[in-house]
Amino acid sequence: MLRLPLPAIPDPWPAELKPRPGGGTEDAMHLLYHPAAPYEVRLAELGPDPQELVFARDLLASALRGQAAGEGAVRVRLEFLSAARNAVLLLTVGDPAERLEFALKPATVAAFMRQTYDLVPAGEEHRHVDVDAVLGEILGGAA
Repeated sequence: MLRLPLPAIPDPWPAELKPRPGGGTEDAMHLLYHPAAPYEVRLAELGPDPQELVFARDLLASALRGQAAGEGAVRVRLEFLSAARNAVLLLTVGDPAERLEFALKPATVAAFMRQTYDLVPAGEEHRHVDVDAVLGEILGGAA
């Protein structure tokens, strides 16, 4: 896996794990972005042994426009929850048997996305990809 330096957006943006029936959780996750991986957003725990999920930045952009996005392990959609007055952006991770849902405030995600687009405008991602590093990673892993 290509290692990235610390996030280019200095302050991680919070994501709250949606409580499951029968118990809450203390897991805190954050949205991270770096222009060296311009197509990616990371949902990560911060700390000495972080877990992270990498998915397409476009998924968040689509969900903010009201379009459900994603297939497979990661899906994103706007939804009105019965206990909430406003819509939340739900990021669903995993298969149906072991699914986690993260509830994000659309305004928070929109602000995060504006910062990512300030760093790498939509349609300009290809200008930020280090093709030699990616090929070296792929070919190095094949040896």
